[in-house]
Amino acid sequence: MATITLKDIPEDVHAQLKSEAEANLRSLDQEVIIRIQRSFDVADQFSATAVNRLIDEAVASGAEEAFTAEQLRARFDRVRSDSRLRLAAEKRAA
Repeated sequence: MATITLKDIPEDVHAQLKSEAEANLRSLDQEVIIRIQRSFDVADQFSATAVNRLIDEAVASGAEEAFTAEQLRARFDRVRSDSRLRLAAEKRAA
């Protein structure tokens, strides 16, 4: 496995990394590696390919619909109810 050395890390960043590593039951090295990997994962999510896919999905979904306040409220209530049921089912399964 390759090795890198980081120099001149600001004290506050080092302290935060150390605190997070302890909270996550990891070594400082493990915490840094995981955070670097997450930064690549996030970058991949916002790659041109991913953004183009999202745009294509939005275009394919059809024209924008205008909703009345009542329709928006009903949709919000339905999604909230569905989410609560799903979360309750997940809690029971866990």
